[in-house]
Amino acid sequence: MNIARALEVALPEMPEQIVRRNPPKLDPQVVFKEHIEDGRPVVVVKMPRTDLVFRFEPIQWQLVQLFDGIRTYTELAEQFQKDTGTPVSEEYVKELASSLLDTPLLYKTPLERNIALQQELRSERGRRKRAKTLDFSDIVIKVWNNADGYITWLHPRVRFLLTPWFVAASFAMFFLMGWMWWDRIGEIWSDSFAFYNFSHKSGSDLIELWLLFAATAAIHETAHGLTGKHFGATVERMGFTLMYFGPSFFCDVSQVWVIGGRWARIATAIAGMWSDLLVCFLATVAWWGTATGMPIHDFAYKIMMVTGIGVSLLNLNPLIKLDGYLIFSELVAEPALKETTTAYLSGLFRRYVCGLAVEVPYVPRRKRLFYVVYGTLSGLYSYFLLSFLMVITYHILRSFTPDWAFVPAFAIGAWVFRSRIAMVAGFMKTMYLDKKERLWAWCSPTRLMGLGTVALLLALAPVWPDHVQGQFMLIPGRTAVLRATVPGTVEKVVVEEGQTVAAGTLLLRLHNLELESQAARAKEELSRATAKATEAALYYTDLAAAEQARRNRAEDEVVSKERVAQLSVLSPISGVVATAHVEDLVGRSLDEGDVLLQVNDTSELKADIYIPEFAMHDVHVGQQVRLLAAGQTRPQTGFLCSLSPATAEIPEGMLRKEQLQGMNPPRFYVGTVVLRNDARLMLGVTGTAKVVIARRSLAGFAFRFLRDIADRKVW
Repeated sequence: MNIARALEVALPEMPEQIVRRNPPKLDPQVVFKEHIEDGRPVVVVKMPRTDLVFRFEPIQWQLVQLFDGIRTYTELAEQFQKDTGTPVSEEYVKELASSLLDTPLLYKTPLERNIALQQELRSERGRRKRAKTLDFSDIVIKVWNNADGYITWLHPRVRFLLTPWFVAASFAMFFLMGWMWWDRIGEIWSDSFAFYNFSHKSGSDLIELWLLFAATAAIHETAHGLTGKHFGATVERMGFTLMYFGPSFFCDVSQVWVIGGRWARIATAIAGMWSDLLVCFLATVAWWGTATGMPIHDFAYKIMMVTGIGVSLLNLNPLIKLDGYLIFSELVAEPALKETTTAYLSGLFRRYVCGLAVEVPYVPRRKRLFYVVYGTLSGLYSYFLLSFLMVITYHILRSFTPDWAFVPAFAIGAWVFRSRIAMVAGFMKTMYLDKKERLWAWCSPTRLMGLGTVALLLALAPVWPDHVQGQFMLIPGRTAVLRATVPGTVEKVVVEEGQTVAAGTLLLRLHNLELESQAARAKEELSRATAKATEAALYYTDLAAAEQARRNRAEDEVVSKERVAQLSVLSPISGVVATAHVEDLVGRSLDEGDVLLQVNDTSELKADIYIPEFAMHDVHVGQQVRLLAAGQTRPQTGFLCSLSPATAEIPEGMLRKEQLQGMNPPRFYVGTVVLRNDARLMLGVTGTAKVVIARRSLAGFAFRFLRDIADRKVW
């Protein structure tokens, strides 16, 4: 240690001390109002341009209001007793003033403000130095401390938005918007969430989405400010930030939580979502009233996705600190709901699960179940949202490098959860230090030998399923392709696409004047031949020739009837009509052999599994197969009933195209599994199949991997 370091340790730098010789003075800018919380009066106090909110008992606040910077502590005690009749000591007044010294409620001289600012900057530099990492979770780009001037200028111009008649009219707008959506509600619902899948977005798409979010966020936060101004609050500041590089605005209308009542606070919180829905209504009108393919039609639909269902549901969710949380906390009268429930759950877990000597915050019995349920759901949902950035990163990079996209996604996840990881590491250290003596006392040689035996059994026991994985596509169990057996013109189609039909059901009817005329002539000739045969039998003249002629005409009549019957096309199997736009067949002239309709029997479906060539040595007919269709959570179970004798081309789209020329896909064989359709499966659905080979141990997996490498390279 050099002498400079020794002096620094011996004589550490002391922070500047704020010495107050003047009597305390309440800052005249403070905002306060008396509220009723938990059935008792509380004065809520806030200093503008700070995030601190204080709560006082009314009698305490009455004493603080006497701090004028002129009266001494003795005079303050005497004046308080004179005003309220309640005696108070000079020491109590000094203690109260001392407790408020470091808060922004007391007025500070310029020198005191400079010293406080230096200490704040020093502590901030210390925090940054200790962190040693850049924080991209919330990058402040610009803060407008004079935002109240902007809101004050804008409020008279859009005051009509906050009038009762416009609020009622907005309900009518939302109803009309729902009516415009009605025919395509399923499509809009799915698109509202598929819009945020970043797998197939180009660079221009991402820039457009970024700008749309920035514009709607500005309107959203301005609506908060206008509503707060409507209820008498001052907008202290507005700002533009990047939250994980995504555009985000904020509007500080916290004064409405001091001077406004419950419904004023709820109205201020809901104003942002209200403005989003109004913008969505205008975009819906433009989308509904323009033709498909027009640029304004497509752009309006994108605005609907940004301001419609998905964003509204996210904001209304009370599990995270967004507008829905503020509304919910007001309705349940819990201003710090997330913090209190998290602290309660943490205390329960540390004490009753981990056995640590910690104090559990007191919660009334009637609220305990609610705290546990809300705290659990809120924590799970918060971690889900934190994982969303990792998922987005993976989806964006997967289109460029599908095999290595998980690396930066995992790095992003580790960075997002770094504070949680550090917290868990610290907690595990605390657990170890608390349980260390008991742990070492428990770890006797006998127990260690038992643990080693269990680990050895886990490594050698053949309990882990080994499987071969492949993609599959569902095809119908039986298919009937109906062709015209006689030429004709389609006269009538009696079925529709997707209609379920039974075997023998009439599907369509053809018209062929020549065949129908031939049938009529054959019938007439049969009648004449029959009459001649009857006459010959009566007079015994040329009976054999007449009878032969009658038989020939009867055969002709049967043949003509059969050909006419073929003009009515019947379904040979029970199934579903799979031909699209069957009504377009009406009036079409067809030759013999032309395709009419296709009927698929969907009571049983076949899953064509594309098995890689390198895995075929382990696959055999009769093995169990687990199939998970896309979009489902419950797998189907079947058995491999056949294997193709030769390789087959996998359908386009089922296999990702590799961007590297040195990474070529393998050849595939097709295995077939027959599944009973329980109405959950649809034709053409793809998914992942796992052919169960055997059950192996962990050591068996390692041995087989090394054996396969040796077999492929050394033979």
